[in-house]
Order: sequence, then structure tokens, then C-alpha cells
Amino acid sequence: MTGGLAVTGASVDQLALRLVTVRGTAAYAAYLVDAGGANDAIAELADELRALDAALAVACLAPRTGEQLVTELARTASELVLVDGTALGAAEWAVLDRRRSAISHPGVLVFVTTPDGFGQLMQAAPNLASWLGGLVFERVHDVAQLAHVREQRLAALRSWAHRSDQEVVHAASHGQLPADPEYAEWLVLLGRGDLLERA
Repeated sequence: MTGGLAVTGASVDQLALRLVTVRGTAAYAAYLVDAGGANDAIAELADELRALDAALAVACLAPRTGEQLVTELARTASELVLVDGTALGAAEWAVLDRRRSAISHPGVLVFVTTPDGFGQLMQAAPNLASWLGGLVFERVHDVAQLAHVREQRLAALRSWAHRSDQEVVHAASHGQLPADPEYAEWLVLLGRGDLLERA
């Protein structure tokens, strides 16, 4: 838990899948990365998102101040916005907390920052932090940890749909899988992304 919010481990490709499942709604997320790792994470995440949906409009912003972010967001019509928040300190997060109505976005807005930066966001911008809900993720690289995170997500999907992996694969194989994006994520996590065209 970080400041009362649960933090879920996720690789870049796993996060991309989660973000695609919430597209079409106004959603706010945070992705915690190692110091100095924001540029790489944002570039990889943008690539993964475009690979999942070539038509998805992704914008990458790197504001130095809260006011700069407000201005840049007003100029973008992209459905999904990745914000490098590593340059924002407590004072700038406080500005964004006061101006949060000015950064309300009709699509998905992701703040990429360090754990320390996220701690500052939580303290200086409690109202903005409340928008994040359950969409707070931390980048993981370790193979064992990735496997654990993958299994956790599969368990959540099984519980959500009340179906087994085998049932989902069978339905996809016969073109009978519902169009919900969670099922696409499920197939990819099972290593059966090849069935997406049939689903």
C-alpha cells in the first residue's frame, strides 16, 4: 500500500493491456518506475499500446511545471496521455491538485513517476490522488515476480468472469468469446494472443 492506495506490480506490456481495458472512459493511473527510468518506460509503454491498437492516439508529455501540464493537456485530443511526472515536486503536485478540473481528461491519463515522486503526489495532492483509485502500478522486471503478477491477474479475471482458462480458450477458438477487452487481455496472458482474430 502507498498512502492508502494499493500498488500492483506490472511489466510494461501488462500495464498496456490494463490501460486498453479502461479506454473509452475517463481514467487516471500512476506507474512507478526507478529513478531515471521514466523515458524508457514511457517509450516502451507507447510502443506496446500502439501494438495492441494501431489506431490508438497516444500522447507523451514531459511537463516541468503543473501549469505547463494544464496547458499541454488542453492542446491534446489524444485518447491516452502518458505524463512524465518526474520533474514535478510537491509544490507542482499541489498546483495540479488545485487545478484538477483543468486536467480532467475524457480518456486515460497516466502519471509516470518514481516512488518518491508518488509519495509527494499523495501528500501534496490528495484530491488528485483520489482519482487514481485502483490504477496504481509499479514496474517489475524480475521474472519470478512477473510470473506472480501474471497469475494474480489471471485469478482476478477468472473470478470476474466465473470461467476457467480452458473455457475462455475454447470459446475464442470457436469465435464465441464476448468482445470485452478483459477477454483479450486474458488470452494474451495465457500466451494465446493468436486467437484474438477469431474471438
